[in-house]
Amino acid sequence: MAGVLVLNATFEPLAVVPIRRAVCLILAEKVELIHASGRLVRSERLALDEPSV
Repeated sequence: MAGVLVLNATFEPLAVVPIRRAVCLILAEKVELIHASGRLVRSERLALDEPSV
């Protein structure tokens, strides 16, 4: 599974996390999506852009 680059407020790299963890961080509003891959991550009631590096 691909990883997602997590950046801090000054856009310096912090870590590479799995897509599943990145989606959890987005849903918890702990991060904001800067660049999407163009694909969707879907659940029964929600469709989100898949984050990318």
